[in-house]
Amino acid sequence: MNNSPLFFESLQHFATNVTSKMTQFIVGEPEDQLRAPFENFLGGVASCLKWNIVCTGETLLPGRLGRPDYALHRNKLLTGYVEIKAPGVGVTPARFKGHNREQFKRFSAIPNILYTDGNDWALYREGQRVGEVVRLSGDVATQGKKAVTREDAFAIEILLREFLEWQPFIPTERKGKIDLKKLAALLAPLCRMLRDDVLDALKDKQSPLVQLAKDWRQLLFPDASDERFADSYAQTVTFALLLARSDGADPLTLESAEKTLEAQHNLLSRALQVLTDPGARSELTASLDLLLRVIGVVPSATLAGAEDPWLYFYEDFLAAYDPELRKDAGAYYTPVEVVRCQVRLIDDLLSNRLGYSLGFADPNVVTLDPAVGTGTYLLGVVERALGQIESQHGPGAVPGQATSLARNLYGFEVMVGPYAVAELRLSRALRDRGAQLPKDGSHVYLTDTLESPHAKPPQLPLFLRPISDQHAKALKVKSGVPVIVCLGNPPYDRHEAATMKKKASAGGWVRWGDTESGEDAILRAFLDPASAAGHGVHLKNLYNLYVYFWRWALWKVFESETSMGPGIVSFISASSYLDGDAFCGMREHIRRLCDEVWILDLGGEGRGARQSENVFAIQTPVAIAVAIRSNKTKKNKPAKIHFARLDGTRETKLATLKEIDGFGKVKWRDCPDGWQAHFRPAGKGDYFTWPLITDLMPWQHSGVQLKRTWPIAPDEEILRRRWRALLRAENRALAFRETGDRTVNGTYRVRLTKDSDSTPIAQLPQNASMPPTVRYAFRSFDRQYVIADGRLMSRSRPELWHAHSERQIYLTSVLTDTLGTGPALTVSAALPDLHHFSGRGAKDAIPLYRDASASEANVLLGLPELLGQHFRRAIRPEDFLAYVYGILAQPSFTLRFSKELETRQVRVPITKKSALFEQVRAVGARLLWLHTYGERFVPKGRNRGTVPPGKAKCTNAIPGDAEHYPESFSYNDTRQTLERF
Repeated sequence: MNNSPLFFESLQHFATNVTSKMTQFIVGEPEDQLRAPFENFLGGVASCLKWNIVCTGETLLPGRLGRPDYALHRNKLLTGYVEIKAPGVGVTPARFKGHNREQFKRFSAIPNILYTDGNDWALYREGQRVGEVVRLSGDVATQGKKAVTREDAFAIEILLREFLEWQPFIPTERKGKIDLKKLAALLAPLCRMLRDDVLDALKDKQSPLVQLAKDWRQLLFPDASDERFADSYAQTVTFALLLARSDGADPLTLESAEKTLEAQHNLLSRALQVLTDPGARSELTASLDLLLRVIGVVPSATLAGAEDPWLYFYEDFLAAYDPELRKDAGAYYTPVEVVRCQVRLIDDLLSNRLGYSLGFADPNVVTLDPAVGTGTYLLGVVERALGQIESQHGPGAVPGQATSLARNLYGFEVMVGPYAVAELRLSRALRDRGAQLPKDGSHVYLTDTLESPHAKPPQLPLFLRPISDQHAKALKVKSGVPVIVCLGNPPYDRHEAATMKKKASAGGWVRWGDTESGEDAILRAFLDPASAAGHGVHLKNLYNLYVYFWRWALWKVFESETSMGPGIVSFISASSYLDGDAFCGMREHIRRLCDEVWILDLGGEGRGARQSENVFAIQTPVAIAVAIRSNKTKKNKPAKIHFARLDGTRETKLATLKEIDGFGKVKWRDCPDGWQAHFRPAGKGDYFTWPLITDLMPWQHSGVQLKRTWPIAPDEEILRRRWRALLRAENRALAFRETGDRTVNGTYRVRLTKDSDSTPIAQLPQNASMPPTVRYAFRSFDRQYVIADGRLMSRSRPELWHAHSERQIYLTSVLTDTLGTGPALTVSAALPDLHHFSGRGAKDAIPLYRDASASEANVLLGLPELLGQHFRRAIRPEDFLAYVYGILAQPSFTLRFSKELETRQVRVPITKKSALFEQVRAVGARLLWLHTYGERFVPKGRNRGTVPPGKAKCTNAIPGDAEHYPESFSYNDTRQTLERF
């Protein structure tokens, strides 16, 4: 390298200047003393390397993380960033603390950044160091040019060349084709960095972004939080730039992107212009410039072509960008086999039941996807409708029908990224088939489906009209456009609590209505019947996005003022509504509105005892539903419900869906016709003549729920140590593990013991005594201790505490899910945890007594007396409990009735034979004695709290010191021994 002598000289000047500044009588911030010397050094580097290097310093903003100190451009192209630290801080992230550590996390998205504290120099790309740290021989803070050797200059020159020669790398596959999954993973952290920068800026009330966020809310989403605005900002800018590049913007700048998008994507063009206003842009230069630099080298044809590259792109992007947001938004790619199956089934009904001979292509059929995502369902409709037209009428008929179809397809989407993708995909698909799009473009709107259809869009300046028009057009569709088909994959996100301030994100108009009282809320049609049926305690399960979308779709197609009578609603969604108690009102309302409903259960439970593969990358079981009304339905005649289930692997299920081209290809079974009956077939056989355990023991209650595990431990001394640590913690809120329903400042008047205290945890002195502890049934056969204090428990279940006594005993099971192998229930003498039975919660605790005095048994009234009359001897509640346990605690029960238990109904056969009853009771009583560790059903001659020793013997001693404890074990089934590896 011929420039090394000059480079050495420049580095010496840098060191001399730093020493001079650091040894002045008045010294500023240490890192500030490096800025001017570094800028001069870069000037020398430019001369040495004969490159046009421009070093642009960022304005310092105290407390902000978002900006590196310098942006470097080589030959007018951004090449990377420089972050300067105070001498002695170093450039190793493991040594960073506080602000520096958080800042490094933010900057880990940057694909090329140089860190230096003057002495140490290191290059990082996407959070990973490239090469070794270069360390000067001396200290620039005190030694001047003596701190630098020629070897140092040589190493620094190599490092800087590597840094300055950086070019964005677009990942490719083996054949040279762009790897879209990796491209999504490349862009996601840059988008996330932009989002975080926006959130950072919003903390400053003087930031131009604060007013911009206010305007954005007014334009589109009135209740959007800062987090939601920041996310919308980042995704809008990222996807607008990506679409502009895809449409040929070259070179890519904000101005060229706006101009390219203006013709076909007017909303995105204007949104990009508004969001990157010079005032806002100045606060986000690092993030914006990086996105421009990287997206600017993506080949323009990358996201175009017959293979529809956008199909998976957004889900891959969101999975890398923010997995939690993806989960909350329910944004999971719907397999095309699912989409096409739903579309074919709907088309069958349109043509053969509703008289629309052209199916989706009929000019009177308006189709809406209220959660359009990236547009896969609407594309499925285009493919099916125009494919049918071509096969029946020839290719010449396609362009005209495509133009007609374009006028009748609508989509709503609340997330900017998928909205942009959906609008692009649908427009291209229709144009490729010769369609002339409506003058106002495709009818895909950026809007919140659950917003009131009666809302009034704001009146805004002409400049903002393209954005405000979206709001107005979407509202017009909600209130004035008759929809025949509503289809799609609604988002899934459950929330237990909501306030009026957050009602937009918790059901919006569907849940809250337009009035203050909420009496006009259409969700009441689901809620009120469930409450009347005695399921009010379960209503929290209805507070889920997928339920809101179901209710909205039923209203839009069958109940709104524009409803034409006939219509179809078809969703693939979580299947909990098929048989959940909370959903009985939903089932009733569907039966009242429709003529017929077909349920295709795809299973997919990833967490239960009978796990099956899901067609989505989620653990929530799903089902396809197709609901039809032919005309005016008689509300006093329930709809017919048909059911079928697909089992097998994911591939098997998708292959089966691929073959379904009409309802005749599926073997349907009829479901009960009761208004609130399950959307599953009734069971057949003797099993279903037996009484339900929930009828025999009518009081069931959810177990205790703490939402924090530290107040639970194997012994009381551990709890005392934890209690002391909480009170001595510098941040009690953090140590406490606060939740929305329990904080250290809250006052909770929950009396669980006679010594209950309601003083907020934050106000307790450090030496405050620990509240009482009691035995606690944490999991089946896992007895621990719990601090008996309502301040620590999100759901303490006072009813269970008040009914607890030395005679109380609790059966636990899972009554809302399918049981697998093993016992149908277990038992505890101590108060049970919500997840006691199998690590999963349900309304699954069944106490033997309803009160602490054990005077009122939780057994069907009159049943013990009836059995006593039949057996000619007294049958106590304990006898009946032992009989039930003798049957249901046997794994052979769940094995024998495996198929019947798929209905989620645990039933108990009641024998008329006295000897058999006594035999089962005796077995159950012994099991209850053993399973409660001798606390209940103690045989005569035995001491309470003891059980016979088992057969297990310890053959090898366990070392007494922790260092030599065995770390792994295996069980040898042949020898029946536990062995260490």
